[in-house]
Amino acid sequence: MSQYEIVHSEWEGESTLRLVDHQAQAVAEIIPAVGLHLFRFDVRNHSYIAKPAELAELRVNSSRYGVPILFSPGRVRNAAFTFDGREYRLPANREPDHAHGQLRERPWKVVASGADAAGGAYVSAEFDIAETPDMLAYFPHAACFRFTYRLKDGTLSLSGEIANRGGDTMPLSLGFHPYFAFAEGEADRVSVKIPAAAEWPLTAAGYAADVPAPSALTAALQEGTRVTALPGYPGGSQMLSIEPGPQTCEIHYEARGTKLIYDMGDKFPIHVLFTAPWTQAVSLEPYTSIMNVFNEPFKPEISGAQGLESGATFTFNWSIHIENL
Repeated sequence: MSQYEIVHSEWEGESTLRLVDHQAQAVAEIIPAVGLHLFRFDVRNHSYIAKPAELAELRVNSSRYGVPILFSPGRVRNAAFTFDGREYRLPANREPDHAHGQLRERPWKVVASGADAAGGAYVSAEFDIAETPDMLAYFPHAACFRFTYRLKDGTLSLSGEIANRGGDTMPLSLGFHPYFAFAEGEADRVSVKIPAAAEWPLTAAGYAADVPAPSALTAALQEGTRVTALPGYPGGSQMLSIEPGPQTCEIHYEARGTKLIYDMGDKFPIHVLFTAPWTQAVSLEPYTSIMNVFNEPFKPEISGAQGLESGATFTFNWSIHIENL
């Protein structure tokens, strides 16, 4: 038997792709028709990604499970912003705001998949806004997203590129919302470690209220703190600025004797930490910018505000793998 395998499967009638690393006893599963969602990552019979009980729940609440792709991440106040002199009006999918974009729920087109010793098991998919008239109407940029999930040597990675094929500079704000699962009753033996440099003070609505500063929370996260010690929801979402350079987070599962290593690369200077009240999971969310970034007064060097010029491409890579404690 080969070490790697890709299995074409189904979840309640919808096609999925299962990436298998037999040697590492690791399985990842993706559903292209619902936002290219990674909804399963199991290693040695332990589940590390929170999955809803039914596909219908993922379709309705695509930001609440798995690993949603966020473009843009967080909420956009009143579903509108101005960038480079142009006003954008987005669908108010969380009245009166716009939340987490629509790539997380739209179908992606698989363009390549396979499994071999050199490349592991992989699937590549694309989403082209130029081919999506209703999105192009409110985001008038021919942006093409091509993302690749790969499972190799026990490491699950996501690499991606966003190509601006239009004639104007486009606003860019990208994020991910992985729900890292733990079992019922396991939370008090799960801890989180994040290289947090500063915490953003937030308004009651969750938007940035002032510039970030070191805090008791950032100090605790640098050393590692238990999930049960994190602030509850509401108020369970913290926005952090991460130490410069490559960023690596850890989740320690004491009951399992394992730790999850989340290498976020160097393209996501903002991190949101969220404890979900509807499932047994903690989210470590890498963002290229703070949420609502183009409505905020903060300097780009701290907020992450940026544009992608015509003909330019934004690339990133992040990965997760499991080690013994």
